Amino acid sequence: MNDRSGGNPLTIHHARPSRFTDAPSIYAALVLFALTVGAFVLLIRLQLLLVILFLALLVASGIAGPVRLFERRGVPRGLAILAVYFLIGGVLTGMVWYVLPPVLGQAAGAAASVPGHFRDFEQMQVRFNRLGDDYPILSDLNTRLVDIAARTGNTFTAWLLRLPGAVAKTLFTLLSVFTIAFLLLVTKERLLTLILSVTHPRHRATTQRVLGEMGERLGAYVRARLIVTVIVGTLVWATLFFLGSSYAVLVGIFAGFTEVLPRIGPWFGRAAILLAAIPLGWRAVVLAMVAHVVIENVKGQLISPLIESDQVDIHPLTAFIAIIAGGILLGWIGAAIAVPLAAVIQVVVQDVIIPWRRHRLAAAEIEYAVGPPAPAAGEPASTPQTTLAVPPT
Repeated sequence: MNDRSGGNPLTIHHARPSRFTDAPSIYAALVLFALTVGAFVLLIRLQLLLVILFLALLVASGIAGPVRLFERRGVPRGLAILAVYFLIGGVLTGMVWYVLPPVLGQAAGAAASVPGHFRDFEQMQVRFNRLGDDYPILSDLNTRLVDIAARTGNTFTAWLLRLPGAVAKTLFTLLSVFTIAFLLLVTKERLLTLILSVTHPRHRATTQRVLGEMGERLGAYVRARLIVTVIVGTLVWATLFFLGSSYAVLVGIFAGFTEVLPRIGPWFGRAAILLAAIPLGWRAVVLAMVAHVVIENVKGQLISPLIESDQVDIHPLTAFIAIIAGGILLGWIGAAIAVPLAAVIQVVVQDVIIPWRRHRLAAAEIEYAVGPPAPAAGEPASTPQTTLAVPPT
């Protein structure tokens, strides 16, 4: 069978590809790459917004239980949320009212002692100048100490100048967090309906279960951390109070709040306890350190297992890596939200990604365990080698 050109019947004429044939796919890849880079840059710019949203989700999950208690007694949800907010505000106001007078007293005492410290510094300066005539190395040391003191003063002054802006930013963040948490709780059913409406019908039950488990994990984490914070802070306060420290209230509150940072938080509390106990003598330091070690062991062996139970089931290695990553990316705020965020990711991995992957590997697992199917009668046995069929010429 000959072609019209009269050439070889086996000759195949290939159309010359156009230089514009692959242009649409190349342009699509470039646009996709640009969109990916833009989304990554946008996420970096919106770090504060993402942190606020996650903190709002934590607050909403943490107060969901008390809100349900008010709703069971016939209180509308909006009023129930406001009632919980009122209780939280009352507790914080009481703490500030109790702590503020000692803080102001200590600040006034420190301010009153400033002139005396300046006189001591001037006398020490005179002594250094006298000794510097006989020992030149002391003059160099004196110059360095003055330079360090000046830089410390400049740093402290800059911190004081930034303090109003930091306070305003903190207040705005807290207001945003509680406002978004209020809206999340009020519109919870509508948000869930919207999410399920854009989900494949086959996956809606799994999606609803995963979202519910995320909320339970976050709520359990917030409530457990709050209870542990109160217990540890109270025990630290009692320890320093019986040792006679005037900073017992402040250090107890600080040590309690540092429990929000798992693994590394207790070390910050221990440092504060050490600083508060040093003026009391070495015996008080030893007793305070031993007491804090006992408190942390009691917390780890008794308090946390009883309160947290298995509701926040996070592997210690996962928590440690999450805290380090959160601290590197977002500082202390990232370290604080790292563990609950890791709990959310763990739910997604355990309930979504791992079951999906096991489902994809089910057929391969069966074939690997049973072996390939036996050939039918009259059919040649299949061989693992791959052969290429060459058409006859």
